[in-house]
Amino acid sequence: METRKLITSVEIAVGSLLLIFIAYGYYLGHFVSHEAFWDFVREDGPVEYPTAIFLLFCSFIGIYRVYQYRTLKKPLWLLTWGAMAFLFFFAAGEEISWGQRIFGIESSEFFLEHNKQAETNLHNLIVGGQNINILIFSRLMFVVLIVYFVFSHLLVKKVAFVRRLVNQFRVPLPKTQHLVLMAVSTVMVLLIALKKESELHELSFAFVFFLIFLNPYKVKED
Repeated sequence: METRKLITSVEIAVGSLLLIFIAYGYYLGHFVSHEAFWDFVREDGPVEYPTAIFLLFCSFIGIYRVYQYRTLKKPLWLLTWGAMAFLFFFAAGEEISWGQRIFGIESSEFFLEHNKQAETNLHNLIVGGQNINILIFSRLMFVVLIVYFVFSHLLVKKVAFVRRLVNQFRVPLPKTQHLVLMAVSTVMVLLIALKKESELHELSFAFVFFLIFLNPYKVKED
């Protein structure tokens, strides 16, 4: 019971913090100046660092789940959470260009030539004239997130095969409060309607997935 109360308190605190961040961004962009908003969402700024930190927290939860499930003889559970730990660690590193600006590391010739921002990261690469960020990290990710947030509950309830697959791999799904928070934060960010508002979408992604990993929806087994 105490653990449940603690998790509820964390969810309220993190969710409130996310909405405060977005509301403050709206205030800056519409009541102060566009420049103030852009400074808020700048590289290595007040929005980027919390995004990276919460992506890293997601990775830590993934590592903890692997440790938690290590004796259960559930290799697919370990695979899922091990992959989550790696992917979110990678996302956190990409968010801050692997600490390049923090530690003053110069980009190699490859990244100077092929990276849109001349930084040491993959998501801003230009390959064959294609922007990797738009192709993979925006369009593909958008489709995946729509399916995940909008249709995952319906699929696990109505399709037995999907339900078995989710349980076999221990895929973390959002609870109702996570869906509501994601929907509210998305609408709030869209209302800002300014350049670089996508940085606040990334912040929402990091905060909400942290809460999902912390307290995932439990799918009933057949």
